[in-house]
Amino acid sequence: MLLQNSMPDSRSRLGKNVDLMEQVSLNSIRQVLPDSAILAACQAVGHVFRRRKITPILTVLHMILAAIWPEESFNASWQVLWDSFAGHCPDSAGRSPSSGSVAKARGRLPLAMFERLFAYLSDRMQARSSSHDCWRGHRVVLVDGTCVSMPDEPELREAFGVNRGCHGEGKYPLARLVTLTLAHTMGIISYAMDRYAASEIDLLRRIVKTLHPGDILIADRHYAGANLYVEYTRAGLHYLTRVHQNLRLSRLKLFGIYSACDFVAWMKINPNYRRLDPTLPREIQVRFIAMTRRVRGRRTVVWLATSLLDARRYPAAEIAELYARRWRIESLLKEVKVRLSADVLRSRTAEGIARELAARLIAVNVVRMILLEAAMAHHVDPLRLSFVHALRAMIVFAPAMAVAPLMTLPTIYRRMLDQIADQRVPDRPDRNEPRAVRREQKHYPTLRITRKEWRLKHA
Repeated sequence: MLLQNSMPDSRSRLGKNVDLMEQVSLNSIRQVLPDSAILAACQAVGHVFRRRKITPILTVLHMILAAIWPEESFNASWQVLWDSFAGHCPDSAGRSPSSGSVAKARGRLPLAMFERLFAYLSDRMQARSSSHDCWRGHRVVLVDGTCVSMPDEPELREAFGVNRGCHGEGKYPLARLVTLTLAHTMGIISYAMDRYAASEIDLLRRIVKTLHPGDILIADRHYAGANLYVEYTRAGLHYLTRVHQNLRLSRLKLFGIYSACDFVAWMKINPNYRRLDPTLPREIQVRFIAMTRRVRGRRTVVWLATSLLDARRYPAAEIAELYARRWRIESLLKEVKVRLSADVLRSRTAEGIARELAARLIAVNVVRMILLEAAMAHHVDPLRLSFVHALRAMIVFAPAMAVAPLMTLPTIYRRMLDQIADQRVPDRPDRNEPRAVRREQKHYPTLRITRKEWRLKHA
């Protein structure tokens, strides 16, 4: 471990207090993300730290706690950690580090360390969920993208950019995010973030190498196209997407017909893509399947495109049912943006934004690992357990786990898993709701400048 000693005059008391602090607080998180993994990540990226009150372990725990407790500020979530410390170390009561010290501790941690921690949890999730996320011998992975906003700072505008539409320039900087997610246990196995102007396809190209040969990639029609199908195939992947709205199925040259709603055809590749990449073939075989689904309250026919050409091994009805799982990633992105408050990030630097987003995705996998452990302990489908209920249980059990003796922690942890498993989510496969708001928004004018600029202008 790369560790520098503190000054001799404070070594004994500070070292003792730090050691005690590293034994308390949020042990439900540390059951999934142990201290050894955080220290190993520090060592792997060459991060050398002194023995301060605020260690990298506490800083990472604090950022995860701030993610799973978005209703409170960074300072409030830190106070939860420090109160646990003060309960074990009475001489430290009332001497909580300032908010500036906590912010500096976050800034000292390199982004590469958070990427290492995310990879550690991703590997654990994939190893534990291998039996749940397979369909006919193939692992099923979902892909989708979204945008997250951040404070209106000049550095962030320069680093990420803003959206520009018919109503002018956007009010806040935006970053684009693409995630790869396991279809059943909903663990995030990889992600990519870049400027708002970046293409989701380019972000997918960065992380597609993390998938295994034979995986089935399920996506919406934004990730559809003959050139993309060739790229997926070259990567050793199977794909299942919705047909792009510009494709005319009646113009395709048929190769084989299973039924009127299930056939294989030759799909030509746009010459523009072939000029950019001469290695692309002229056409590719794609299987097209029609499925009936409810869209905006009406039942309609939706066409799917897939590389699973064998109708005997992969029946059309089962493929259509498999594609219906795609909506789960929409729920996951809602969890990240709404439940973990990643829709509006708080950092004011570009590296801080990347670090904060990584911490939120780590928090997602921490909760998903706890949900998976609860499901496996009680022989329950992981999708039938509530993500929100797991968050609440972690917050409720945090005080008890913070002050409990180390020998009783496994018992309290199992009790928390029991409570999580008792709350079941009903299966609602055909749920469909209109994209409309119940309550009208207030009719305030739009502020086109920052609040600071407005105050200076009207001073």
